[in-house]
Formats: sequence, structure tokens, C-alpha cells
Amino acid sequence: MTIRKVIAGPLIGAVLFFAWIGGARAAGEEIQVVVVLDNDSIEVVLLTFPPGSVSAQHANAEPELGIILEGELTLITPSGREVLTPGMVRWLAPYTPHEARNEGAVPVRMWALTLKKSK
Repeated sequence: MTIRKVIAGPLIGAVLFFAWIGGARAAGEEIQVVVVLDNDSIEVVLLTFPPGSVSAQHANAEPELGIILEGELTLITPSGREVLTPGMVRWLAPYTPHEARNEGAVPVRMWALTLKKSK
């Protein structure tokens, strides 16, 4: 594997992630992102979506696992629209375009785990 391929995947993922964060807005409120772990294998992020917030459509270079803690999150993928409630877990394959929305009246809190490729 060339150095370009090793660098390109994480770089594309970072650009998409920060574009997604920058596109999230709700009446002046942004989606809160707290990175609790980031190493060579995994990134674990606690996300809080204020009511009415929407992430810009994005796709991650690595697989992602989302676990809903509180509230109801509407996930829109090429497969359709799905409402995720507390305790639900959703797997997204790499490069799956998706948008997340909080269409409810209470904040949504969720864990997002991005599984990085082993070197």
C-alpha cells in the first residue's frame, strides 16, 4: 500500500466529518461533539443534537456505529428514513451517505463509534 492510500482515507474522512459538523445548525444551536477516545483503531464521540438540528449529508470513509441514548434521531440514508429511539444501534458501512435530524422537542444524545482501518 502506498503512502498516498494510507493518508488519503483518514484525510477524506476528516474533511467529511468537519464538513458535517459545519453544516449542522438549528436556530443558532450547533450539534455538540465531544471526542472521548481517538486512537489508531477507533474514535468514540458523544453527540448531542439540539431540537431541530440537522447534520449536512455526509459519508464516512470508515464504518460507523451509532447508539442512541436519549431522544429520537431521524436517520436518512439511500435505504430510506428511519427513526432511532433510545437503546437502538445502527451500523453504517463505509461511504454510506447519510443525514441525521432531531425532529423532536428534546435533545438527542448518542454515541458514534468510527472503526478505523488497522495498519
